[in-house]
Amino acid sequence: MKKKIYSILMLAVALFSLTSCEKELMDYEGKDCLYFDVRRGASWIEPDLWAHWNYSEVTFGNILSNDTTIAVKISATGAAKDFDRAFQVIVTKDSTDLQEGIEYEPLKPEYTIKAGETSTFVDVTFYRTERLSNDTLKFQLQIIPNEYFHTMFENYLDYPGPYDASQPKVEFNYNPNARFHNMFVDDVLIQPEGWMGSDAGGGLFGKFSDVKYKYMMEISGTTIFDYTREKMPSARATAIGQQVAEELVRRARAKDPVIDKDGTMMWVMAVQSGKYGKDAWTPFTKPEDYLKTHENDK
Repeated sequence: MKKKIYSILMLAVALFSLTSCEKELMDYEGKDCLYFDVRRGASWIEPDLWAHWNYSEVTFGNILSNDTTIAVKISATGAAKDFDRAFQVIVTKDSTDLQEGIEYEPLKPEYTIKAGETSTFVDVTFYRTERLSNDTLKFQLQIIPNEYFHTMFENYLDYPGPYDASQPKVEFNYNPNARFHNMFVDDVLIQPEGWMGSDAGGGLFGKFSDVKYKYMMEISGTTIFDYTREKMPSARATAIGQQVAEELVRRARAKDPVIDKDGTMMWVMAVQSGKYGKDAWTPFTKPEDYLKTHENDK
């Protein structure tokens, strides 16, 4: 009988302890924490499962307009409140290469997480300038703590995430503090999904370079939006290659070959179609070698 009474008392004490702990947690009324909640992931994964990334890339090379606006998400820990909570985001000037008013629009003086919500977005507008075509410039956002929010996530690392095989770039991935968010801006063309070529120099377009890409668009009258898998079937790619080859060969015959980014003569497969005979050349041909073999041509 004593053992039963003892057991009942111990159970009562345990239940009381759990209830007390729960009450203590429920009564907590401290500040919530604000952090940059920028995520990336595959389209088939729920966005809430995407990994956090501490930087963003802004590439004007894939944008036709001269400005672009990026929405940067900021979230708060804890439950939603029944009142608006204002906070400030600033540009960290000593960690930013871009020029305010020229390469980016000044930020708003204040942002708000509205009543009933736990997140909001900061819109950042960037402008294309000549500097961006020659370099990648850094832009840094910073959350300022206030009476509503702490900013305590100083080592916030969870990417690339269990459902995402993508890897952050080492040269950009050096800031684990979720109070800051780095953005890297450039105007460099990257290889589109509809590019028909390989690093070995094969395919209709050969090895990709931003120099060749720009030249092909200039000669063929195409834009970056034409180089998707849907809009670039092999028949259209062949026609563009033939159009570009005509101009490349014309320049080569004039002893003024078009030089690609790596210093070799620009090449597409149509150059070697058989149409141009001895004036054709292979991928990665050096211009000096080509001109030497054709120095006696009229």
